[in-house]
Amino acid sequence: MSVFVCDNIKQEQSITQDITKQNGITQDSLKLNVLAQDSLKLSSITQDSLKLSSITQDSLSHLDKKKKNFFVKAYYFFDRILSPPRDSSYIDVQNYNWCAEVQLTNRFELLDLDGGSEFRLTVAPKVRTRVGPFFGWRFAFLGYNIDIKSIFLNNDDMDLGGSVYSSAFGLDLFYRRVGGSYNIRRLTVKGTDYSSLLKGEPFDGINMGMTRVSFYYVTNYKRYSHQAAFSQTNRQLRSAGSLILGGAYAHNRCTIDWQDLANTINERSHQQYIAYEGFGYMKNDEISLTAGYGYNWVFSKNWLAAGEITGSLGYLIQNNSLRGNVNTSSSNMDILDYLDNFRRKYMCFNSTVRLAILWNNGPWFAGTQGVAFYYQHGNEQITSRNILGTVYVYVGFNF
Repeated sequence: MSVFVCDNIKQEQSITQDITKQNGITQDSLKLNVLAQDSLKLSSITQDSLKLSSITQDSLSHLDKKKKNFFVKAYYFFDRILSPPRDSSYIDVQNYNWCAEVQLTNRFELLDLDGGSEFRLTVAPKVRTRVGPFFGWRFAFLGYNIDIKSIFLNNDDMDLGGSVYSSAFGLDLFYRRVGGSYNIRRLTVKGTDYSSLLKGEPFDGINMGMTRVSFYYVTNYKRYSHQAAFSQTNRQLRSAGSLILGGAYAHNRCTIDWQDLANTINERSHQQYIAYEGFGYMKNDEISLTAGYGYNWVFSKNWLAAGEITGSLGYLIQNNSLRGNVNTSSSNMDILDYLDNFRRKYMCFNSTVRLAILWNNGPWFAGTQGVAFYYQHGNEQITSRNILGTVYVYVGFNF
């Protein structure tokens, strides 16, 4: 009996121990389970934090892009326009962003003021030699020429120019003020010829001014490089040509001091001369269309000969340019007189010829370029014909 009881007690103790062990295991399992859940929660919190951080960064990045959106879009828009794809077998598009050069300029000019039967005056300045630095960034090219004879700027004689060159488009800006320094080549007033008397005589009574903005489009820009010929920022690898189309706006003015001219005649002829007062000044605005053709000839490695000719026909808007008693009535004019008067008053003709020969190996370039401009405009009283020729010699580098 006692043995049975002991056995039962042992069994109960064994069972109790087993239960205790099982409970211990279960509690450990529960603890592990709790730790795992805590880890999962921590991981979830970390992931949520990372997501929140990512969302915050995306939001900030989006805000930054939004702030820069206009400027970035504008930059890429103009970059696509100014640098469209080109045929790499014809044009070497260089990766240089900057350009600098020193340029020696010789300028020749002839100005003819034609007043029909009233007067004809032709003047020309002495050949002007100028030197100046030019500096460019990719498409824009700016420069200034200084007369070698004068270190300081002469307010009566100023030439400022700026250009924007791209593969397909171009923009030229000119601001020109020329006052004095002319020599008389020819003078006829109301049938009297004073040319032999005054030829070579200095005359500073004429002031010419021109503010001009011209735009052009190179139709075959994928193979013909206007930049390679006239701004040296690219290289032409194979010969090619292109039709060139464009337009221009200009503000022209011309003034002449007839009393000064009369004094010059009196000094030379020793006789009294009554100054002609029919024309004192002319001022007009010009809107014109341009067409032409350019060709680049690659005659040897790194060498290029280029030629370009354009012509333009424009409409003139007169700006109170009459002075004196001038009869502009059409009652006594026949059809030819009317057409001639219309041509003088409302039409202008311009042309440009460019020639260049240069050497360009990429970073370094040197060459010479000749440009001749012809501008014709006027009013009922006068037709102004201006021939301006320039020869450049330059050396520079891209970087």
